[in-house]
Amino acid sequence: MIRRLVARGLLSVVLAAALFSLFRLPAGAATVYQEITGMEELTSGQYVLVTPFGDAPGILLGEDFVISATKPTFTGDTVAAGAEWDLTMTANGVILTDAHGVSAAPMEDDRNGIASGTYEWQVLWDGEYFSFPGCNGSEPVTLVSDTLLEKDFLACRDADIEEAPDSYVSIFTLYRRMEVQDDPEPEEPEELEEPGEVVETSPSVTVLPEGGTIRAGEEITLTCEDESADIYYAVSADGVNYQPDALYAGPICFEKDFGTAYLKTYSIAGGCEPGEVTRVIFTEEFDLDWNLYFGQLHAHTDISNGAGSVEEAFQYASQVDGLDFFAVTDHSDSFDNADMGAIDADGADISADWAAGKQAAASVTNGDFVGLFGFEMTWPEDKQLGHISTFNTPGWQTRDQEAFTNVTAALENYYKALTSVPGSVSQFNHPDDIHGDFERFDHYSPQYDAVVSLLEVAGEDGVVDCEYYDLALDKGWHVAPTNNQNNHKGQWGDASEARTVVLAKDLTEESLYAAMKDRRVYATQDSDLTVYYQLNGAVMGSILPKSKEAEITVFLSDPTDEAIGNVEVVTDGGAVLVSEYVETPSQVLELPASGGRSYYYLRITQPDGDVAVTAPVWMDGYDDIGIESFTSDTLTPARDEEIGLTVELYNDESVEFDLDALSLYADETLVSTVSDLGEVAGMSTLDYTFSHAHPELGVTEFRVEAVGSVNGEKRTYEKTLSLSFHVPEQVKRIAVDASHGNSGVDKLNRLKAIAAKVNIAVDILDGELPENSDLLLITAPAEAFDEEFVENVRSFAESGGTVILCGQSDMGDLSGLHTSGELNRLLEAMGVTVRLNDDTAWDEESGGNTPDAVSSDVFNPGGDLTKSLKPEQTYTQRAGCTVNPGKGTWLVKGRDTTHGVDADGDGQDTGENAVLLACEELADGGNVYVSGGLFLADDAMKEPDNIWKRVSGNQGIAEAVLGIEPLVTIDEMRSGGDGEVFRIRGWAASGTSHPGNIFSKTIYLQDDTGGVALVPFTKNGIEVGTPLEAVGQKTIQDGNVMLKIIDCEVLTERLYNYTPETTANEEAMDYDTNGGRLMQVEGRVTDVTYSVGGKGVSRITLKDGNGDLAEILIEDDIVSGADGENDLASQVKRGRTVRAIGILHLDGDGTPVLRVRNCDEVVYVPPVPVSLGSRRNPRTGDLIWIAVGVMVLSGIGLAVLLKKRKK
Repeated sequence: MIRRLVARGLLSVVLAAALFSLFRLPAGAATVYQEITGMEELTSGQYVLVTPFGDAPGILLGEDFVISATKPTFTGDTVAAGAEWDLTMTANGVILTDAHGVSAAPMEDDRNGIASGTYEWQVLWDGEYFSFPGCNGSEPVTLVSDTLLEKDFLACRDADIEEAPDSYVSIFTLYRRMEVQDDPEPEEPEELEEPGEVVETSPSVTVLPEGGTIRAGEEITLTCEDESADIYYAVSADGVNYQPDALYAGPICFEKDFGTAYLKTYSIAGGCEPGEVTRVIFTEEFDLDWNLYFGQLHAHTDISNGAGSVEEAFQYASQVDGLDFFAVTDHSDSFDNADMGAIDADGADISADWAAGKQAAASVTNGDFVGLFGFEMTWPEDKQLGHISTFNTPGWQTRDQEAFTNVTAALENYYKALTSVPGSVSQFNHPDDIHGDFERFDHYSPQYDAVVSLLEVAGEDGVVDCEYYDLALDKGWHVAPTNNQNNHKGQWGDASEARTVVLAKDLTEESLYAAMKDRRVYATQDSDLTVYYQLNGAVMGSILPKSKEAEITVFLSDPTDEAIGNVEVVTDGGAVLVSEYVETPSQVLELPASGGRSYYYLRITQPDGDVAVTAPVWMDGYDDIGIESFTSDTLTPARDEEIGLTVELYNDESVEFDLDALSLYADETLVSTVSDLGEVAGMSTLDYTFSHAHPELGVTEFRVEAVGSVNGEKRTYEKTLSLSFHVPEQVKRIAVDASHGNSGVDKLNRLKAIAAKVNIAVDILDGELPENSDLLLITAPAEAFDEEFVENVRSFAESGGTVILCGQSDMGDLSGLHTSGELNRLLEAMGVTVRLNDDTAWDEESGGNTPDAVSSDVFNPGGDLTKSLKPEQTYTQRAGCTVNPGKGTWLVKGRDTTHGVDADGDGQDTGENAVLLACEELADGGNVYVSGGLFLADDAMKEPDNIWKRVSGNQGIAEAVLGIEPLVTIDEMRSGGDGEVFRIRGWAASGTSHPGNIFSKTIYLQDDTGGVALVPFTKNGIEVGTPLEAVGQKTIQDGNVMLKIIDCEVLTERLYNYTPETTANEEAMDYDTNGGRLMQVEGRVTDVTYSVGGKGVSRITLKDGNGDLAEILIEDDIVSGADGENDLASQVKRGRTVRAIGILHLDGDGTPVLRVRNCDEVVYVPPVPVSLGSRRNPRTGDLIWIAVGVMVLSGIGLAVLLKKRKK
């Protein structure tokens, strides 16, 4: 509990002064606030509860489960900010009720917080302050001000208060509201208030504007009849979660992109109850790129089979409220001289009807209305072809003309005729089983699709039916929906509420036709419904390339209906992809949808049954263009060696792809750009090869980007390729001499397997030495070398090749040929001073019963092949001799007990030292390695029985010869030099198999010595605990030690999960010691950062018992592995004890943090329950003392018996 920092008298003076400065008393009648100084003064009434810091409970915020905090301020006798509370005394305690009449109660289920509900709090007086204890479930709680939670008030568990006493304030001074009279003048006696008279309610608040669509920044005013009343308001984005009530001080404005805002407001007048809450909804007026024009595109006059003249039709329609345009489309076969018509010739020269229609439309066209005159191509019902309206042509065609009479060719010929007038616009009219369905919308082609852009989704009754619309879309037609009256009986434009809405730049004939041709159109049964629909930023009617993303935004407004209704996203086959019900008359929606479909349109069904349908946004616009492949001319590229990266562009469309530039990026760094490559013609391909020498090791992601345009529309295509760059290999092919009866050439299977892992071939040669080998292995021969062979070996070494000579024990010289002497001939020819001794390496201690089987752990730490070997990597040599290193360098020596013996007794020189392997570098750069035995044989390089064991010394030397990095511990790798290449093994401390528990392009590897991040890691499906081996280059990124991957493979071993123990914060945050390692900490939460929305947590600071801090980082993509959510805010709160597991990492500021891999590994540790009842020992303790007592009494009794017996 907060300490009392000042004496009570001084505190009372300070509070009284503060309150007096805030409370202005009117002359005559006055409201005063009297401090209560004991339980006997506490009665039911209105009070202000003030903490020693001047904070007071405001009103209960049900959505946040707290009581707002306020500083009490007063104007006259009216409480501002809702600081007054009704305290109702009962036999069991006190009921606390805020200014809105809402009573406060502790949360249930042992949670901290405040709920609404009648509850009897205890009230305690300690001689200086009041406090309000209670209970939620089984937990005792107290009403407190949470200093870490903006001083809001809540019921907090006593256990939490005891754990963090400085974080909570639970003591109050109470001031009771009282009305006093300052020596009033004598007045007529007032009528006494009748007992039980109802207190007046404050007046309601008027909001202007009264909701609806407003622009960002537009002022909203709140007023009420009583000008002295205080007005409070709150705002919400969803109508559920409101901000705390605020005192209205002037006009309210919403910022740009507020979308939809819910506002509630009420007033509080002096001495009155709070007024009725007024609720209004505002929707942001969308900044539309297009103007919306409402009209109709299908009607008839007496030119064909309708009522009234064409002049009457246009005059009537031009006077209809809300109608911006109107089209008459009489049947073309009804025009005078119909058969003489041609769609591309001026019909006014041959037809009075055509001329009259055009003139009548022009006569009503002005800045507020546009008249359109077209024609309807109508085939008889028995042909079942259908009707098509056509606009913006100089003339017409008719069904009676020869080209359009044959059923099998009529539609195709008419489509061809339409293409002869580039600016024409046509509409499929009322497809059904009566008039026809255009042969199920067959005959599709891109050319025909470009001239038919509209389709009626309703007949004369205006009722929308999407069956044929979906069929046409699925057949590939790019058409927008329309809803027209198909009027034959007059009332042009107002026979129904049906409308076709066009999104155009302005209200002109040209703009309307351009919009229709681009399909910026929607159909509606509601005459004033506004729909503005975009997908991925493109307006309805657009054709986009295919995409995995489908971000839908729609602005909806209907000023004459109470709700928009159900909004559906419809896609291929008429399937509903997503739907949302809009209960307001205006709304901006963002609808989630998955990409990959051909088209997406909206269908809105309003509560009154009206239906609206939009044009789709298509994702199939000339998308058969792109990058076919992006390949490398080698799968094993080496650092600084030039490679070819080839990109193949394809164009399977009929239009050209104008290629502006082709760019190559390496890990998002621009490497090269080429331009002036011309175009990729329709139905063709184009190849280009980049030459590139990459200067770095490890995995690099290359990205090629092609930028160009199709019909003026910008297009960008890209493709990626990951390559792992190795150290340039010294050895690529090994030649083994088998032409001289050489020993052991059939025992090199392990060597072949190890070499194959790094793409090195091992060739056993019976003939001449090849020219393309890098390493020559010659074992003990059974036949003498001829001079040509000796010269070839000399030439090979002189050219920079590596030579390995392996001798044998002189006991093997059974043929009389001294193998050491023959191999020494080669050494002499190459100019090497190292020699093989004609003896047998002998060690009776290490060899036991076979003393010629010598083992050793004496390695030269400065040798190029032995510097990484450890003593436990034993080197073995069977039936071999010793080596005289000459001017060369010894690599492996025998033990102190190892020596050479003349085993064959021929008196040849016996080595005086016990060198088993030596090397010497030639002047031309070649290296010669000389071993007393075949150290590369299978039995000398057995695979370890456990992958975590180090390989034998023989295999370690063989791997070094082949350029394979030695296996080291992660600690050794972290201590190594930056830029060096290392090979490590360990278990995955993070994985890639569970979305939401993955670090982007990173996995952590850990062994018993440490941990490290592997980057970039792109292999999926790796479980935590998977054994891995990685080769890579040590790098430092933002202070973090990482291994940039060159190679990585999954090992065939069991999974193993590291389970860290709780570590003191100081040690856990020691990056130099524990960086990259999985750690666990526990401590009290001193700071917490909540994620957007307040449901999750992104960062936590924990203080342990030593006072040291640990930082916990939960990244945006990390969630619970159990439920896929980050809802840690309900568990992680200031003052609580929390345990967390994470990987030690340096954040962008260089601060050590535990990088959480799974939200389930951040847990609240509840306090150990403490008994609030008896002060006696727990029962377990009582039983112990009872047992002890029994033992003592038994001992005394036994002593007495023994004493008596002794007497």
